[in-house]
Amino acid sequence: MVSPVRNSHSTVDAVHDKKTRFSYGVKALQFHRITPKFQFCGTWNGPKQFEKFLEFLRTHHIQPILPGEKEDGIIITFDDGEKSIYDYAFPILKRFNFKAVVFVIIRYIGRENLWDISLTGERVQHLSWNEIFEMKKWGIEFGSHTITHRNLTQLSVHEIEYELSMSKRILEQNLGECSCVSYPFNRINMNVVRIARSVGYTYGFGGNGCSNFLLKKEAIYITDNLRSFGVKVFETPKWFYKYERIKQKVINYFTIATMVSRK
Repeated sequence: MVSPVRNSHSTVDAVHDKKTRFSYGVKALQFHRITPKFQFCGTWNGPKQFEKFLEFLRTHHIQPILPGEKEDGIIITFDDGEKSIYDYAFPILKRFNFKAVVFVIIRYIGRENLWDISLTGERVQHLSWNEIFEMKKWGIEFGSHTITHRNLTQLSVHEIEYELSMSKRILEQNLGECSCVSYPFNRINMNVVRIARSVGYTYGFGGNGCSNFLLKKEAIYITDNLRSFGVKVFETPKWFYKYERIKQKVINYFTIATMVSRK
């Protein structure tokens, strides 16, 4: 069994059984931007912070998996596919020999981030195809974050089909496979899930974890420390975990302005 978080001065006790099964099945630890430069948003992490989180996983004998490898475990994911993943996260992942899944927005591959609302006017670069090829060759998996990063629940059936099927097709043409989609803004309804299944995805990230098309994403932010990170990994103690889930929803509400602009 996984040992729970004990107090504010300790993280999760070391787990010595490497075959530990997680009671919640498969879920993602969701990152976005990894950068040493302060960001005027909550959805980023510093490289040293990211490294400490990976060290936490290694200390507790948690080897991150890729979708389909096991029936339970932790998947490291990155939404949006920004270049900072290649610059800062990728070298750290290689050092730990940890695989991950990067969800890219097809229209912005190799381009500046124009889809998001920027408080400072500063724009960041997305991964190029060459960077994607290099990461893929090492073992990083790539999935769809749709074509344009719009809120799928606000779109027509035809638009949803386009966003999901075309992004999958382009990734398969360039990388040979695409089994996963991460729903933008974590907004999902059964219509989106039905279409994701019908166009050929095997896994969908976003939801309550009740199926392969509603895999839970634990968002990891700059505000997290080792204690809150451990709570998100092991989901204990329950009261603290519920608080962290509420906090994730609150932070996620700050995406409303971007969602409105991307309808």
